[in-house]
Amino acid sequence: MPELPIKADVSESANELIKELALPSARQVGEALGNVFGLFNTLTLPIKFGNEYAKRNFAKYAEKLENIADEKIKQVDPEIAIPIMEKLSYTSNEDLANVFANLLANASNKDKVDLIHPGFIQKLNSLAPDEARLLEYFKANQGDISYIIFKAVNSNDESYRELSLKLTGIEKILNLTPKQVIVHLENLVSLSILKDNNGLFRTNEEIYNKLKTEYSNYEEKYQNEVLNKKYMPMDTLDIDKSFYSITSLGRIFIEACTNE
Repeated sequence: MPELPIKADVSESANELIKELALPSARQVGEALGNVFGLFNTLTLPIKFGNEYAKRNFAKYAEKLENIADEKIKQVDPEIAIPIMEKLSYTSNEDLANVFANLLANASNKDKVDLIHPGFIQKLNSLAPDEARLLEYFKANQGDISYIIFKAVNSNDESYRELSLKLTGIEKILNLTPKQVIVHLENLVSLSILKDNNGLFRTNEEIYNKLKTEYSNYEEKYQNEVLNKKYMPMDTLDIDKSFYSITSLGRIFIEACTNE
């Protein structure tokens, strides 16, 4: 006869596993996830949640629950809990594990449950580790992400050639390359977390002046190349200004997947 699943009120073996994975908040974890543990086969529990990554990731989740008042803890819907628990059971990258643990912790909080949508799990599955770090950056630095682009322009017909990527300055904060930053930002655009407002620019010129100063070596290099007729018939150096903005959905997603 096949092994029966654990009862929804959490069997002794599941409760022991919860204690092993999250000693400080075993009771809170049991209250939030006990009904979900009851849906797993008892034979699979040690395999799924007894490895090094699972222990570390569930300990991270348990620490987040400690900051939630007992009366605010709620049972997490299986549709949300199960795919996140599966992810936490094997994710080795700490940045990704952290955003999944944040989403699960917020789903365990009565005050945050309105933020949670099952589609957010799919979005998290599409994130690279550095994009998980970007969510934390956006949380701490709420606002638009300004950028500049150096381009060579033909003064006769205004045709142009872009010489640089969209330069945001973020790479120097997160220790990335400009190319990595653009790949990550464009992925977030594809996930409807960001919007590229190319063609529009912010009225605060000081923001762009700071970027121009930050990339003054780029400007000097491109100016010399244009003067030396490298990009003919383009004969003038120009700088485009624009910005990425966080969408309404993106703001909810970031709040759901980050912690205070």
